[in-house]
Amino acid sequence: MRQRVRRRGGESGGYAQEVLSKMVAPYNIKALPGVAHHVMGMMARTSPEGAAAALRGRAERPDYVEMLARIAVSTLVVVGADDEFTPVSDARVISDGIPDAELEVIQGAAHMPNLERAAEFDVALQRFLDSLPAEADKREER
Repeated sequence: MRQRVRRRGGESGGYAQEVLSKMVAPYNIKALPGVAHHVMGMMARTSPEGAAAALRGRAERPDYVEMLARIAVSTLVVVGADDEFTPVSDARVISDGIPDAELEVIQGAAHMPNLERAAEFDVALQRFLDSLPAEADKREER
């Protein structure tokens, strides 16, 4: 895929159109055309070199699962229920691997739950942020 994108270009090579239904759930492409257009535009504006480098980076990235247990900050893992790039099972591995992490599965979304289900995403994020100790509480602990 990386070589094809570099050779033929991002949008002109059809990559953006090809992966749009994985970035945004197919039912949301129809129900939320503005979101689909926005995501398509982001991908189309990405240079072929940049897209190819990102694809290569994802393909060659090491497995960091062993390192998750060393994360020592409050963590919220958010995933769309229909995400093909990061399935719920993968998000669960991440949240289970990070001590005390929270997992939020957003129904009716794929890889872009913050855009596809903005209200639900915002509620989940606000709930998580509200659960964090206030900055003054953190200073007192030190």
